[in-house]
Amino acid sequence: MITCDECKGKCCKTLAVQLETPTTYDDYEDIFWYLYHKPGIVFIDMKDRWWIEFPVKCSKLDKNGRCSIYATRPPVCRKAKVEHCDMNQEDVKIMFSNEDEYKEYFESVKERFKRK
Repeated sequence: MITCDECKGKCCKTLAVQLETPTTYDDYEDIFWYLYHKPGIVFIDMKDRWWIEFPVKCSKLDKNGRCSIYATRPPVCRKAKVEHCDMNQEDVKIMFSNEDEYKEYFESVKERFKRK
């Protein structure tokens, strides 16, 4: 299992936010909007949850990439477990780095929905 030191703190250099799972034609079409915001990526995890992720470095990392507020870091950081680190799991089912990659997926699902 990879440690935080070996990983160099990927979780401190990206920001991922869970999206509502698309259920309508418009919901699926809205995913394009997220992908228009570069350099964001959208992915579906192994539990079929949808996420948007941006490469954004935490402002509290020091010049060596270490947490400068470790003793008082927020709960989301304190609760992070190395065994749940992205580097230690196959957690991504499908990843869309740009609108062209998503378009192929969208074409395969859009027929399930009537456009409103």
